[in-house]
Amino acid sequence: MVTQRPILARSLAFLLLLALSAQAVESQYSIKEEHPPLGSAIRRHAVFGSPIPINKRYEELTASEKALVNQVYENVQPGDEPPFPADGLKPIHEAMRKAQAKLLVEGDLILIVTVGPNGSPTAVKVIGSPSAEMTNFAATVLLLTRFKPAVCQGSPCQMQFPFAFNFRVR
Repeated sequence: MVTQRPILARSLAFLLLLALSAQAVESQYSIKEEHPPLGSAIRRHAVFGSPIPINKRYEELTASEKALVNQVYENVQPGDEPPFPADGLKPIHEAMRKAQAKLLVEGDLILIVTVGPNGSPTAVKVIGSPSAEMTNFAATVLLLTRFKPAVCQGSPCQMQFPFAFNFRVR
């Protein structure tokens, strides 16, 4: 009986480890449509193409994913961090998906959000947009989004956050 206890303890520890790893957040790079198209049981991707997980905050990204985010910026020094949506990109992408379902626009939306040292957006500059309605909607969403502030030389600082989205109608 004494020799079985270590085996039982290891088995329980292994099962606990499996249960904990199953609860780990799986990275999401896309959002599926709420309902499948008529005549199908398969929900298509409504938002896709992100090179980083959209459901993770900046702190949860891997070093290589953070490097992808930093590549957008010309001059992010080692130890510095750009601004990033506090709850990740998914809430913004979900809002864009819902707006697209109503507006049905095609084209590129490119906005630059100025994020203050406290994480609050202060301005949105429009570089390109498929429609005035989408511009107004997206700018409002971004102005209401709370950001992780940028870090410059160890202190929170003001920095711009670029946001690009490509809309297609199927």
